[in-house]
Amino acid sequence: MKHKKNSQIDSFNNAINGILHAIKSEIHMKIHMFFAIMVLILSLIIDISKFEIMLVIIMITLVIFSEMLNTALEKIVDLVSPEYSEVAKIVKDVSAGAVLVSAIGSVCVGYLIFYDRLIALYFNGDNFFKLVGRIGNVTMIIITLVSLSVILIKAYLRKGTSLEGGMPSGHSSIAFAMSAIVMFLTSDARIIILVLLMALLVAQSRVKSKIHTLNEVIVGAILGFSISFLILEILYKFGTLIN
Repeated sequence: MKHKKNSQIDSFNNAINGILHAIKSEIHMKIHMFFAIMVLILSLIIDISKFEIMLVIIMITLVIFSEMLNTALEKIVDLVSPEYSEVAKIVKDVSAGAVLVSAIGSVCVGYLIFYDRLIALYFNGDNFFKLVGRIGNVTMIIITLVSLSVILIKAYLRKGTSLEGGMPSGHSSIAFAMSAIVMFLTSDARIIILVLLMALLVAQSRVKSKIHTLNEVIVGAILGFSISFLILEILYKFGTLIN
């Protein structure tokens, strides 16, 4: 059972390493990831429904999946046919066309969801800085941003794997990000204390099991709490959170 568990973790780590390789090696992948993050942040400042944010996530996933598949096909073609081949060129062109189709589709969906709201926001005068976010959407986006931040920092520092070990601790980051979210949702001191204790227990378990050092856990806690606090504070100061 232990060997099976490690194999599953290794499989996830290998998959994440593949994503990171595509981001590092392909300029188009960097562009797609940048716009994906920007769209997720934009989702925080306008009121979109759960169905609409589901469409946004599906289109982001489709574009990134298409670009990764295109990258993999290009590598396979280069490996199989190092010399110029008309067939190899057609394979590359078709795979690139698939990326273009998914990108155009995502732009159309983005236009239908965001355009009218952005125009209304722009011409709304005093309410231009009125930010509105559904708490469910905000929570999901915060956890996504925290997770991406942890993975990218680990890839940059090259310590540990994407899912285990290294700087910073992903478990600690997410635990304290969730504690920050709960702190903004309730004024009950008992609930806040319990959530903070749970986050501390998560952090302590990572150190006790020797998966992370104390510094890695502390940095993870600061990272997760800071990202959550910053986003929620902006929404609290300039807008509102709705259920």
